[in-house]
Amino acid sequence: MTKSKQRDLLFRVTAEGTLAPDDDFCRQRLRKRQLRVGDVVKADPKKPRNPHHWRRAHKLAQLMIENLDDFANMDPHPVLKRIQWEANIACEEMAVKVPGYGITGVRIPQSLSFSDMDEGEFQETYGQFCQWVIDNYWTGMTQEQIEQMANLVGLAA
Repeated sequence: MTKSKQRDLLFRVTAEGTLAPDDDFCRQRLRKRQLRVGDVVKADPKKPRNPHHWRRAHKLAQLMIENLDDFANMDPHPVLKRIQWEANIACEEMAVKVPGYGITGVRIPQSLSFSDMDEGEFQETYGQFCQWVIDNYWTGMTQEQIEQMANLVGLAA
């Protein structure tokens, strides 16, 4: 288990909009850290990723591999990274100096990993993936129709 995973605590959002430990285990870990009522703590709340949605993105990539020559003989994750780069989805851009050429822009896709992208960000990214596929390969289709195709070819989760 990685160090960051050992430290992660799960919280629930209460009706009042506050965060409360999700279970007794998390409460015990907070007590162990000597956190008390009224303490101010630093946190970066993120909604945990849903593995089903991760598989759904990879099913989209598999569907493209099986049906589009542009992606033949690729694995699903590199297909997602390629879409991410080509469509400029969740990418950072920076200028670099190339000797003999000058300044040019470089696009670097952000990590799609569970530790680097929360569920909300991933859902937005996945929706942009689908829209890019619709705009560039399967025009006139909807995201739901593409997902139905993925399930029809035996790629159900």
